[in-house]
Amino acid sequence: MIRLVVLCALQISLINGYKTFQARIPNGDKVPHPCKPNYIWHGVGHRNAQGGGVRNPFGLDFDANGKKWNRTLCMKDSDDDGKTNGEELGDPSCIWTEGNSPSRTTGISHPGICEPSESDHCKNTTQFEFCQPSTLDCPYINETGVRNITLRLTDWQVPAKETNYFCQTFELPHDQDYHIIAHSPEIDNRYVMHHMALFGCDHSAGYQKFTTPGPCGMGSGGCQSIIGGWTLGNTGNCRPKDIGTLIGKSSYKVVLLQVHWNNPELKSNYRDHSGLTLFYTPNLRTYNVQTFTIGQTYLNIPPGKPKHEENAICPTSCTRDFLNGSMYIYSAAIHMHYLGTSGLIEHYRNGNLLNIVAEDEVYTYDSPVSHPIDPPIEFKPGDEFKIKCVYNSMGRQNVTNYGDATSAEMCFGFLSVFPDGQSFKVCTDFETIHLCDARRPENGGNYRLPGQIGDCKFAEFWTKQSKLMYLNLVKYCDVSGTVCKPACKKYIQDEILDSPCFQGLAAAFFQWISRRDPNARTFQAALDSCREEAIADRNKPVSSSPNAYHSFWTLPMLIPLISGDLIYI
Repeated sequence: MIRLVVLCALQISLINGYKTFQARIPNGDKVPHPCKPNYIWHGVGHRNAQGGGVRNPFGLDFDANGKKWNRTLCMKDSDDDGKTNGEELGDPSCIWTEGNSPSRTTGISHPGICEPSESDHCKNTTQFEFCQPSTLDCPYINETGVRNITLRLTDWQVPAKETNYFCQTFELPHDQDYHIIAHSPEIDNRYVMHHMALFGCDHSAGYQKFTTPGPCGMGSGGCQSIIGGWTLGNTGNCRPKDIGTLIGKSSYKVVLLQVHWNNPELKSNYRDHSGLTLFYTPNLRTYNVQTFTIGQTYLNIPPGKPKHEENAICPTSCTRDFLNGSMYIYSAAIHMHYLGTSGLIEHYRNGNLLNIVAEDEVYTYDSPVSHPIDPPIEFKPGDEFKIKCVYNSMGRQNVTNYGDATSAEMCFGFLSVFPDGQSFKVCTDFETIHLCDARRPENGGNYRLPGQIGDCKFAEFWTKQSKLMYLNLVKYCDVSGTVCKPACKKYIQDEILDSPCFQGLAAAFFQWISRRDPNARTFQAALDSCREEAIADRNKPVSSSPNAYHSFWTLPMLIPLISGDLIYI
């Protein structure tokens, strides 16, 4: 045990070490993996992409230079590929100093690995063993009776857009009940494949069929329960021995596979038919598993900050009223994007900290960590979760908000729990608003809105004023959003600009809960047709705040869509 603790401590110190060294070189957290598209090489000075161990040529030069960035190290060509270290790291003029933003943050290459790696010159220096993909290690898939099925997308062209979400549905074996005990990725195009999510479809609720890949949100219609997935750096999932995901005759007979293609180069010649292989058995396990999600859906990360913290709470009031019994947590994972540096999930009861559910002292997006919990933690109705996500935005020029794109950010905790049967599966915040409170049924199934957000009487505004505003905007404004009419500008100046419900968090929350209403996009287009002109005429600067009206429409809302009716008004 002592040896294990020492090894773990040593590993953490090594990881913390390379994180510190990342900050000492320009774009140290953006160096791409030469043979794994969309991956980051975190240990820039090491042969191991995750840091630690033998140094590569750049690491040797960095160490010999006193572990500092200056003109001497900048002008070197450590990997002998014809480019100086400064050219590769975005500081071609060798003027960067620690704590400042580099002159260039794109087009970064690795200063310690000769590129292009396939050239005759570079083949003599590049460590190709790091280009080999890892495989799933799961002893249970070799048990008697275990079968497998591979679900692959129909070969499809990837759109020339940075962020693409496509879905396809598949039938599962349903002659009897089975348990999925593991799954592994089948990656076809590593240049675009970012992550996959597998959702179970509820026949009773109805669902949209995708016989071929089609654009979609996170889940679709009656396909809302996450039962599997994959993300960068992950080799798949192996359930504990006594736990499985129920499929078949009395459970999911159809699943929806959703993929995220990341195509920042906007190439039009990419195709893909990636998927997942499911390992399932008729020898049912003791427990059925499900996923419980906590987190923050409103993020506002300022640029140029070495440390920025975001928090969320799954409060006692919600777990007391919505959980229908204890659940047991056997695994947990924290999810952020590339700005994420550390994360923490805590479990409280009666105001007292009981357990650290998961802690990533050093978080790396390309190498997600699933924290096994043995024995499982019992979480009772009335208990509370807290999640903290920490970010480093030194390399950003603008505010970073919540969103699905890797250039945006997230803050979620995914908890694998048993037994299944909880209808309450998502407990997230929108800034300081507990969304679970907003879904409380009232008056025959309507949803309760926050009465007050800042100076805005929000419930009254939503149920009365917003409807009148919609009618007037349609009456006075160009609903295509292209022409500013005088009557429209005057109405916006008189009735909207000074409204506290169109300021700050109230405005953002209004747009967030309106996202499914087709009239809301008409409202937005009409408003945008004259908003800037209305502000300019009153000598007010156009808002560049992350809470500006347009900023929330383009961000697909991951967790609300997973939960189905989390907030549907």
